[in-house]
Amino acid sequence: MDILRPFVLRLAKTDTTQILSKCLKNRTVYARTISFTTNKNKKNAEKSNIVVKQEEEIVRIQEKSVDWNRWKHSWKYFNMIMKNKFASAHDHALAARSTKEDQIIYYFRNSGELENWYIMTDEDVGARSWAELIQGPNEMTAAFRGYLNNTPPRDYVISNDPLEPTPNFYGFAYVETKPFEGILGREQFMNFQGFNSFKIRLRGDGRKYHFETLCDFGFGDRWMYTAPIYTNGGPLWQEVTIPFAKLIASIDSGAVAKQREMALDKMSNFRFLIRDKIEGPFHLEIDYIAFTRDVTYEVCESGIDYYDPWEPINSNSGM
Repeated sequence: MDILRPFVLRLAKTDTTQILSKCLKNRTVYARTISFTTNKNKKNAEKSNIVVKQEEEIVRIQEKSVDWNRWKHSWKYFNMIMKNKFASAHDHALAARSTKEDQIIYYFRNSGELENWYIMTDEDVGARSWAELIQGPNEMTAAFRGYLNNTPPRDYVISNDPLEPTPNFYGFAYVETKPFEGILGREQFMNFQGFNSFKIRLRGDGRKYHFETLCDFGFGDRWMYTAPIYTNGGPLWQEVTIPFAKLIASIDSGAVAKQREMALDKMSNFRFLIRDKIEGPFHLEIDYIAFTRDVTYEVCESGIDYYDPWEPINSNSGM
């Protein structure tokens, strides 16, 4: 306390009115600068003929406006759900599927079908690949084409550290379905029940593509199921059948050792991906995508047919 006594006496002797006057002066100067800037902005607005009130009213009208297309889509979706819910067993959607050998999902016969898809490339992360989805030469198909560039982004630093090596950068591009909207724009899922395979009619340029579909198990648990597609190249079409049991589950682009069966009523979307590490142009033309039923793959009871590299046999062979 003896050490702090001179400091306390010095504070007591200082005039508090001087401190308050300095604070008030600074406050008045700050208030003057604010008023000066606001007056200056008003003069600039008058010179440039900018009317702020009208813009605010337009924004308010847009916020209060009703999206009638969304309400129309919601009402149509609600009627479909209720009709299917109270339908008889013969008229139920799943019962109707059981009598079909296949069901076409996308049939690219007009430009409106392309609006359900979107493109993404490594250009979004700073690289140089590009892609587009257009109608085919006869306007009856969809053409996914572009150019892969393996030049890494500027902020991609390659490390030669043997303990933490940075992998080489390879360009990529994919075309993916947009989220399916249900009532009031809520995301809905596709239902694959009643079938066990995909059937795709396409023709490519001889490059390797991947067909992928996303399964949402809930609570943020989302798995990607993928299968390679090797195109023949040339003018001839090819029909590719991909059983659900042959799709390999992966998380964050890495295959999972313990595979899991897809939840066929919780599928979010699917896409075509190209990332074959080859720089150059690519072209994939798609005619249709359909569900089908292949009898040869109905023997797989677990729903997956994945070869475990850590075991000497197939996981579903039972031997």
